[in-house]
Parts: sequence; C-alpha cells; structure tokens
Amino acid sequence: MGVCSDRSVNYLKSLNLNVILHPLEDLAPLALLGEYKGARGIIGTLSQLAEEQGGNLPQITSGEAANINGQKSSKLPIELGLDILGNIIGAMGGNLGVKAAYERASKVEFSYTGVTRHRANTIEIGDYLEASKVRWDHPILKKYLFGKGRLYILTEIVASKKLGVTAYNRDNSSIKLEVPVIKELVGGSLSVGKDTETTTTVTYEGDKNLAFGFVAIELSAGDRGDDGEFDLVFRPVKAGTVSFGVGAGQGVVFADFEGALAELKTVDPAELGEGELFA
Repeated sequence: MGVCSDRSVNYLKSLNLNVILHPLEDLAPLALLGEYKGARGIIGTLSQLAEEQGGNLPQITSGEAANINGQKSSKLPIELGLDILGNIIGAMGGNLGVKAAYERASKVEFSYTGVTRHRANTIEIGDYLEASKVRWDHPILKKYLFGKGRLYILTEIVASKKLGVTAYNRDNSSIKLEVPVIKELVGGSLSVGKDTETTTTVTYEGDKNLAFGFVAIELSAGDRGDDGEFDLVFRPVKAGTVSFGVGAGQGVVFADFEGALAELKTVDPAELGEGELFA
C-alpha cells in the first residue's frame, strides 16, 4: 500500500485532483477512504456507513472530463516521475523496464487524453446521510470518525487508458525518445507511439480505463444535537493533499486499532468472510 508525503501527492494539484498512486480499474465514487497512522486505503462504501438507509444512494454520472483532456501535470524530478510512470505502466500490464528509456532525462511531465469523469453529487450524499443512521458504534468506523483516524468519501473519479509522457533535459528542452526501443522495453499488450511525427511526447495506451485521480470530502463526528445524536461534519479536501494506492491483487484494508500494528495492513479478500468486516 502506498503512502507518500512528497511531490507525488500534489503533482495533479493543477488539475484540481488528488492522486491515486497505483491506478485502479474498479474504483468508483462513494468509496470510503480510511486513514490511520499515516496509512490509507479503501475500507468500504457509503452504504456501509449507515445502519438504516433513508433513501436511495446518490446516482453516479459519467462523461468526458473536458477540463482535463489535453492538460499536463507539473514537471517532476526524474526519479519521482519514473516511480509514478512505473506504477501506471505496471497497472496497464506493461514491463517496468521502461525506466531505462529515460536515463538521459532530468524531468518528466504527464498529459492525459480520453479522460472520463465519474461523479456523485455531494448534496445528494449529504441528503442520503441526513436520512440515514450513521454507525457511530461500529468498531472499525468509530476509530475513523472519533479517533486518530480520518474518513473520506470519494465524490469523483477520473480515469483514462492513455497517458502521454514528455521527458526534459536540465535546461527544460524536451528529449526525443525512440518509440521502437520503448516498445521493446514495455512489452505486454500496451500500445506505444506518438500522436504526431514532430511531437516529443510518447503515449502509452492500455486496454482498460484506470482511475488515476479523485476528489473527496472528509467526514468526522461533531457535537451532539438536541436529539442526542452526533452531528456529521463535512469538509472539502483540497486538491494535492491526499494520496493512496493499493497494489494489484490486494484486497480489503484493515487495522489493529489497539496498537499491535503500526499501520494499516492489506489482505487477500479470501482471508475475510463476506460481510465479516462490516457485519
């Protein structure tokens, strides 16, 4: 599971996004992101936050992310940029040996095309929770809502199957890379090429859309209301302040909240019975 505090967290800040360090195919809005002792991971979904659902779950809408298509990330130091690129190429099914093609570069920059946006309406999320009974006493959830942990709801996911990468020298001049060499290094089912003959941007395209960025709101317990129930406090999460990543094939994130474990662990889903975590 990936947890970062450096520039890998905020390289999508200019696009008003937070970062998914290991792009995922099956991530969707309304997922619950838990943070405990600096480690983060998906722990469930919005429907598991409430005992009694007072209405329908918010609808998720999908469409083209016009404000992100064609946009570029910040330029990243080569070591950090290649770590991020390696995660993306690996998620696409390619070989991480692609790093060797960038040995002359000082910086890299990412660009995104064919981006789709999947979004849940934040007001509808509030309406759903207002009409529901939050599981304040749940042994897992209460550590995020009251304790040292933090709880987020993902309200928006952006995904793409195509990534552009531009390499730069120390003087910020772009470097022309040999596509045939990169193709051989990448392997797998990835398509490697250039959109035009004159561009120095190399494109990598897989066969599935992978979520690479998200928008979220933070939830926490507030004061007790007149009815004796806790108020649920909503806070927007600033772009570039939160990141997370779970490696391929890993499952539910859990924690020993009594202190035996220093951070969250990731387990194979088969190790937990269905509904055991949120029974």
